[in-house]
Amino acid sequence: MKGLKKNILVVEDNEYYMNLLCNVLKQITDVNFYKAVNSAEAYKYAMEITIDVFIVDLILDTSVLGDVSGIKFIERIRTIDKYKFTPIIITTSLEDPKLHSYSYLHCYRYFEKKYDTGELLDTILEALKYKTPKETTKIIYYKRDGLLFSINVNDIIYVENCNRFIKYYCLHGVHKAPYKPCKKIIDEMESPDFIQCNKHTIVNRKYILNVDTVNRYITLMNDFGTLEIGPRMKKEFINRFKNG
Repeated sequence: MKGLKKNILVVEDNEYYMNLLCNVLKQITDVNFYKAVNSAEAYKYAMEITIDVFIVDLILDTSVLGDVSGIKFIERIRTIDKYKFTPIIITTSLEDPKLHSYSYLHCYRYFEKKYDTGELLDTILEALKYKTPKETTKIIYYKRDGLLFSINVNDIIYVENCNRFIKYYCLHGVHKAPYKPCKKIIDEMESPDFIQCNKHTIVNRKYILNVDTVNRYITLMNDFGTLEIGPRMKKEFINRFKNG
């Protein structure tokens, strides 16, 4: 690799695995790597230095039953703009955190202890070449109960504004998020595919199977149900649906 050295942060409380990771990283030229044994140290490094790749153990305090402070650290890091898409390689002895790791934390790769160091090295080298996406896949974020969640905009079928909260109906389930006006929701998604069809509902036209203009309802694909078209919004909705 040419140019400025890239920075790798290892967050690991186990001495054996910390030494193992450091030995792997010593094989890579033109990188600086930093070591943190807890989330407080890791966060300090992340604020003082721009980290290009994180390697994070999910359990950072084995003296605490059910500890997942590594997950909390990653969730906190993902709230920082410059780290929203930074590659994070997870190492852990947890049995099956994969779903949470990939769906919400956007980890680059997951390694279960004991892992193959050669495969880990290849993954680190690959992650160092990673370029932050230019939002070709738009991701929106929301906070609930102190945790950061994310939604792929392409997976949103429709959005229901319930006055006190929002429900995002997606391909893989429903997300409940804090309230926002419909206009702000549409602006946030930055896509012409989202059209408001009634006072409280925004639909993604990519998932519309049929529009009944006489009876004012929308049939969604794949048995996702039907939505009402508000009488005051009928003309504008049809125009946008047809013409984009």
